[in-house]
This record gives sequence, C-alpha cells and structure tokens, in this order.
Amino acid sequence: MTSDTILKGIAALLFFLGIVIALTVWFIFPVCEMHGQYTETLTGMKLPMPCGYSARAETGIGALIIVAGGLLMARRTPETRQAVGVFSLACGVLVVLFPTIIIGMCRSADHPCRQLTLPALEILGVVVIIIGGYLLWKRE
Repeated sequence: MTSDTILKGIAALLFFLGIVIALTVWFIFPVCEMHGQYTETLTGMKLPMPCGYSARAETGIGALIIVAGGLLMARRTPETRQAVGVFSLACGVLVVLFPTIIIGMCRSADHPCRQLTLPALEILGVVVIIIGGYLLWKRE
C-alpha cells in the first residue's frame, strides 16, 4: 500500500468519524432532549439539560472533523498532514472534554446520555486523537 493510499483512507475515516460524532448525539445514541426530557425553571420555562448543550458542541466539533478529513483528502502534502494531525488531535480532545468536563452531561446515572452517549463520545474522541497522533508521528 502506498503512502498516498493510506492518507486517502485516513482522510475518509476522519470524514466518516466527523459524521458519526455529529449524528451520535441526536440519532445514534440521542441525548435526553431527544427523549423529551428538559430542565424546568422556577418560572416554568423548559430548557435543555446539560447534555443538550454538549450535543450542540459535539455537532460543531464533528463538522470541524469533517472539514479536516476533506482538507486531507484534497491535499496530502506533509505540511497539510501535520496541520490536520494537530487539528484532529485538538478536536478529539474536545470531543472527550465537552461531555466530561467543559459542559458535562446529566448528573443522573440512569439518563440515556450517561449510559450511551457519553461512552460513545469518549471512544470516538479517543479514535480521533489516535488518528491525529498518527498523522503527526508519520514522517515522509
């Protein structure tokens, strides 16, 4: 297998992972908001739970990962590879940090966001981190 073929495969994988991350929070393993669960304020207004805000952030990060995959597919120069590697590594870290530390998920362990969405995002984020690390490590 040539180096160019491997980079095309990695680009396609990044593109696919970005789509999966963006869709996971709404359709694959949906957050509480998709199950009709909201937080109610003292005035009776319904707001999304913390997992809903994490889902919105993850959708944006997924879109950025799609852009990274597209950029790597369009230009496979060593400079682009390294830039996409750094970018992917940072995006992967954010995929993990948004639902765990930055925004968080619901506190109740029996909510669907804690049981399904959070573990899926952690796994997907680690895969993106590994891909970003590989792109940085690879020398040509």
